[in-house]
Amino acid sequence: MILMILDKINISLEELIDSALSLYIGDKNEIPKVREKLKDIMVKEINNPNVYLLILAAYLLDKEIKEEFKDDPNYIYADEVIGLAIANDIAGTKGIFNFRFYDKHKPGVIGRLDREGYIFLDDAIAGFIAGCMSKALY
Repeated sequence: MILMILDKINISLEELIDSALSLYIGDKNEIPKVREKLKDIMVKEINNPNVYLLILAAYLLDKEIKEEFKDDPNYIYADEVIGLAIANDIAGTKGIFNFRFYDKHKPGVIGRLDREGYIFLDDAIAGFIAGCMSKALY
């Protein structure tokens, strides 16, 4: 169901994978292997009930508050908490560490969501990508 919701806002599984791999710093010859492993992990983790519910919550929160908060005010950190919780659930401390990397650089879909005013969903997706990438590489 989450992939169907993301599809409504033009986010595909392939775009999530591309966004994750855009910050890959390992051996470029390994990318096809990492891509396949990452895809398997993403498909599995998108069905993890906690991950699923946190991403859904982020999506619904953004729908509710989009007009109230047109930018991402510094005093709101609940969005970061959602992203960190997702990354932690998928890959533990490695996922949390990697979340900061993806949240800072905002590659691909994460940056697009941020520019489109998704305060919560950009961090949820950053946490999802960071956790899955951490699990794929370690």
